[in-house]
Amino acid sequence: MASNRLRAVNKDQGEPAEMDMSPMIDMVFLLLLFFLVVSNPKTIRIDPTLTPSVADKAQAAKTKNGKIVLNIRSNGDFVKEDTISIMADLDAVREYLKEEKLRVEGKGYEPVLHIRADKGVEFKFVQRIIKAGATVGLKTVAYAAFNK
Repeated sequence: MASNRLRAVNKDQGEPAEMDMSPMIDMVFLLLLFFLVVSNPKTIRIDPTLTPSVADKAQAAKTKNGKIVLNIRSNGDFVKEDTISIMADLDAVREYLKEEKLRVEGKGYEPVLHIRADKGVEFKFVQRIIKAGATVGLKTVAYAAFNK
């Protein structure tokens, strides 16, 4: 008797239930757009030819925003962040720093001269970059080093 009732209930299911997916799809696209706007995809390229210095008190950078990266190779070459473009002289370095400073300030960040030098580089090359940065108005300098 119970099986007859069960068959009768299962026999007439009515119309199949359907779910409207459009609000869920809208929400997924809104979340995707939100995370694209909020995230900061800035990556800093590392020159594979450099062997950075090691420092006991080295600290990780708090932010990537506003960095103007300049690499100094062991032979004294000044290389842009793209690790390809070698600058011929200090005038080219000053021009690069000036353009990057304007670009960073245009985005609303405080520009920071981020120097990455090979551990075998003489300090005179680093000093030249710091002076070039000062002539274009860069007030903050960060020096990249590994922590022990």
